[in-house]
Amino acid sequence: MNKKLKNLFIGLLSVFFVLLLLLFIALKPLDNSPYNKQAFYKNSLKSIHSTPHLIGNKDSIIACGWNKTNLAPPFKTCIAIDSKRNGKHFENISDSIYVRSIIFKQGNVKLAYVSLDLLICPPEVYNMLDTILSSYGYSNSNIFLSATHTHSSIGSWHDSKVGEIFAGKYDSRVPKHICDKIQESILAAEKDILPFTYGYFQVPTKKLVYNRLISGGMVDSMIRGLKILRSDGSRGLLYNFSAHATCLHGQEMDLSGDWPGYASKLFDSITDFSIFSAGAVGSHGPYKSKINAIEECRYLSAGVYTAIRSIWDTIPCSTPKTIYRHMSNLTLREPNFRVNKYLVIKPWLFNSLFGKEKIHLSSFAIDSYAFIGLPCDFSGELYPTLLQDAHEKQIQLMLTSFNGGFIGYITHDDRYDINAYETRTMNWFGPQNGAYFSELIKRELSYINSKIDSSQPE
Repeated sequence: MNKKLKNLFIGLLSVFFVLLLLLFIALKPLDNSPYNKQAFYKNSLKSIHSTPHLIGNKDSIIACGWNKTNLAPPFKTCIAIDSKRNGKHFENISDSIYVRSIIFKQGNVKLAYVSLDLLICPPEVYNMLDTILSSYGYSNSNIFLSATHTHSSIGSWHDSKVGEIFAGKYDSRVPKHICDKIQESILAAEKDILPFTYGYFQVPTKKLVYNRLISGGMVDSMIRGLKILRSDGSRGLLYNFSAHATCLHGQEMDLSGDWPGYASKLFDSITDFSIFSAGAVGSHGPYKSKINAIEECRYLSAGVYTAIRSIWDTIPCSTPKTIYRHMSNLTLREPNFRVNKYLVIKPWLFNSLFGKEKIHLSSFAIDSYAFIGLPCDFSGELYPTLLQDAHEKQIQLMLTSFNGGFIGYITHDDRYDINAYETRTMNWFGPQNGAYFSELIKRELSYINSKIDSSQPE
């Protein structure tokens, strides 16, 4: 071998060993060990059963108040999702964005249900709320957070490399602005609370939502929620649905609440206040009926309005007995962000790119009507077995996503090996998280059932 070939061989060998070293430093095999044998599983179960809950005094009347506060900032920000907007700031305000809050109070217990016209409820916002609202008697222990999941609202709220891809360049003013508006909304809602009656409803829909992960796959097409009638005659609506708010996606540069924002205007004809939270939106997209994005928003919102309007006058309302709130911290297996079917990046690299945050499971109930909030895009394909479990416990279950933490998508475990956006790119802590989170929800339902009277209100 001549000197030139020898040097080339040594150079290639050196490159090979450097690449091998980098792979060793950055990658590891996928952890496919059973979740129910792990310490993180046991820690989460312990948290569910040991964390204190809040429950109202059944001898006290339950009252509620509501408020809608404009969330549009006085400064420009990026739009979330930012990946197709290239870091540009929003240009105009199409139909505005809001913080919506309902305060429920029973004796000395008060609970706030909050929904944000945002992609998610940012983790930094969740962390800041304990400090900002503590002097007013509110903390994360009695605030139930959710989001509409609009893909055309303000971004710049997540200080991480991956956060910048989704929400745009971080701006510390944005989380503070969101917290200030939540405070404003909660305090305004608390000023005008009145006794009320309420009724639960669920109504099926047609051609409003489809399974975007699996052609012909299971679809949760049900709208679920509460009709609220206050003693002064004012009417409220609290509901959720599984269709992603992605009608105005991609290149749209105006702030918008997407189809939930359009729907809120339609509900003004039958209510004085409406509040929407994204349901189990994972694997579920808005039905593709129109080419024009604005027309698609109108189509979805009109369909949701028409479905609820068709039963609105017939929903029976009763006096509530009990309000309930519980929040427990969750733990996960180490990050398993896959580069292929068998290899994942190591936790240190994942955390340096994504950031590291605490997550929780949250629940809020009026009598046996329970909302459970999740830190993810939770797949509607997981709903049927959970509904059956809730029915056996005499609980009506309403799932909401984006409760103040975010760990990507939780999909059905049968879908885990599909190389797709929801199951590969956005499935960060699998495998078996479909089963894991389903079990956590069932455990939470059992906990709720043990703490409240599961009989229906009189």
